[in-house]
Amino acid sequence: MPLPKDSAPENSVPTPAAADRAPLIVREEEAGQKLLQFLQRRFGREVPGSALLRIIRTGEVRVDGGRKKPFFRLGAGQAVRVPPLTFSAIVAAPAPTGPAQAGQTPTGLDILFESPGYVAVRKPAGLCSHAGTRHKDSVADRLKAMYAGAPFSPVLTHRLDKDTSGILLAAKSYLELRRLNDLFATGGVSKTYLAWVDGVWPGDGPEMMEDRLDRLDLAEAPGKSGDRKKVLAAAEGEGKAAKAEVRPLVRKRQATLLLVRLFTGRTHQIRVQLSLRGHPVISDTVYGRKIRGVPMLLHALCLRLPERTLFDAPPWAGPFALPGRLLGQLQAQLAPEQAAQTERTGGG
Repeated sequence: MPLPKDSAPENSVPTPAAADRAPLIVREEEAGQKLLQFLQRRFGREVPGSALLRIIRTGEVRVDGGRKKPFFRLGAGQAVRVPPLTFSAIVAAPAPTGPAQAGQTPTGLDILFESPGYVAVRKPAGLCSHAGTRHKDSVADRLKAMYAGAPFSPVLTHRLDKDTSGILLAAKSYLELRRLNDLFATGGVSKTYLAWVDGVWPGDGPEMMEDRLDRLDLAEAPGKSGDRKKVLAAAEGEGKAAKAEVRPLVRKRQATLLLVRLFTGRTHQIRVQLSLRGHPVISDTVYGRKIRGVPMLLHALCLRLPERTLFDAPPWAGPFALPGRLLGQLQAQLAPEQAAQTERTGGG
């Protein structure tokens, strides 16, 4: 039995006849997107963006019966019609290859918190935030699979390095995506990390790290794995400002556990700034040295949003596991509401 018009999968490409019958109705979660962006999200990578741009500019795409520019912002309930003849030519473009094409189902994600506007996941070390040419699996792809058929496939609002674990946020509507992006860009989200570093950190109290950093392409650098870019200290007057506050929590004979609060969001920032001070993150293959059997010990511990604080204990084991008492103190300090809830429910 054929599916009702409204039940067709979000990213499916309709046949020419189906496109002729039913326009694409903008859902509440999609409102605010630009026309080109809306069509790209609806039809995915199967439809080249250049082809969509061309048919919009030639007036073949209509919004509520009228011509619109590619960057026209859509409202909920508007009808977008794409011409069937052009569609049949677009669909003939080669389909992308990837896990879904090969019949593979990506593994799910551990959900830390979910609201109507966004979802917070626990990213494991070793999983990319976004897929690339060398890494096909990613948080973004797993979210897309987990929320297949949703009105708006969740979009990551920030990123973590591949080997960093911890909290990642993804917006479940376009308006929420813009809100969260603005918060991250303007410092409206407080970000706190934990890092085990090589050596004994010299100071006792909080210390502000301030540097200027530059990116360097690692494409031709032998012997480095995991990242194709590296960040270095910039020459005077160049690069971008990087600022973070560090406080030691635990000292061992050859390692220190640090609490790090980020004030800027530069590529590899924590890893670079700690390495510049002679204390690279343990098992950082780019800025330090790999320890066999130990993941990189950098974890996004806490995100404080205006309406909620999210806290996620690191999954470290063995000599790098956090003492339960220390973890409780950190949760009470950084996320008191969550700590109170944990105490009431008797959770760990």
